[in-house]
Formats: sequence, structure tokens, C-alpha cells
Amino acid sequence: MSSDHDERAELLDEHRPELGRLLRSLPPRRSAVASLSGYLLSLREPTGYLIAVGLQERDPDFEPERTLRSALASGVRAPILAGVMSRSALAEIIAPLSPVTQAVAADMKRAVPSGTLRVVVAAAGGAELFTVKASELPAG
Repeated sequence: MSSDHDERAELLDEHRPELGRLLRSLPPRRSAVASLSGYLLSLREPTGYLIAVGLQERDPDFEPERTLRSALASGVRAPILAGVMSRSALAEIIAPLSPVTQAVAADMKRAVPSGTLRVVVAAAGGAELFTVKASELPAG
């Protein structure tokens, strides 16, 4: 189990610059960091794809199947979808999807220190919630 955690933590570390860029691209009025959540979804993993489909139900322009096909056709072996959105909206979307995502959604509802971002990482056969300081996310 710790190797799954390590794989998810490594994925988070690899995508910190992208999360930082996404966070900084939001309009200032929406960027109260503690009210936001990031996500990193491995589209070749069932949980990552399931969350992506849940996001698509809220936003029809979000096309995980097309993104996955395009990435695989261009030789990307492990396509990742990354984003930042309202923490409460993400929790609402993922809660009913599966027991794993329900547990992550429950954790997301807990208060977080100011200046931190909760990040859902769906990879390595599951999903896990990480808390990172926004100041540690480089502007990639």
C-alpha cells in the first residue's frame, strides 16, 4: 500500500509546476486557495477515469475519452488530466462515484490551513488526498 502512496506522491511532485500554473491562471476573486482543490487524474487508471467522467457530467466540454485517445495516439503512455476547481464542487462530484472517492470527498470537507491546496491524485489503483502549500507550487 505504501508503494501506491509513493507512486501518487511522485505524480504530485512531477505535476507541481502545472498545478501552480493552473492555480495562478484563475481570476483573483476565485483564487482563495483554501476553497480550491487540485486534481491529477491518471486516465489509464479506473479511478482517475471515473473521476474524469464525473467531471464531464458537470462540464460537457471536458472530454476524457478524446483526451485519452489523443494522448495514446501521440505516444503518451500514462496521460494525466490536471485541473483546479472549487473544493466543494469537486467533493460533490466525486462523493457518489465509488467507496474510494467517497472517502476522499469526506476528507476534502475538513478545514485546511490558509494558503494550502488540497489535491486529489487518482493513480496507482486508487485515489488519495494531499495537502500542499500554494507557495510550494512553482509557476510552471
